[in-house]
Amino acid sequence: MQIVPKIDDYAWQVRRVPDWTGQTEIMIEIIGAEGCVSFGYSVKEAKRGLKEALLLWIKKYGELALPEGREGAHLIYIEPKMTKEEDYINVELKKLQ
Repeated sequence: MQIVPKIDDYAWQVRRVPDWTGQTEIMIEIIGAEGCVSFGYSVKEAKRGLKEALLLWIKKYGELALPEGREGAHLIYIEPKMTKEEDYINVELKKLQ
């Protein structure tokens, strides 16, 4: 039987990033699970998507590849807003429209 881990068992990186339309959204990533990321226009929305992202990440990489979970205190690292230099990917995405 597969145990479904809870997203609150892991440390997160939270960052406000521009989306491809020029608006700003919240990005949440599980630290140590590269690519396990979700976006939303609120923290609540991004957190809801992170649950699905974690299940998809486990399906691809397996439970043994997960970072060590934590019980008790939940760590959240809040990163500064994405800089103009980092925003190049959104510029490239707009070109694809």
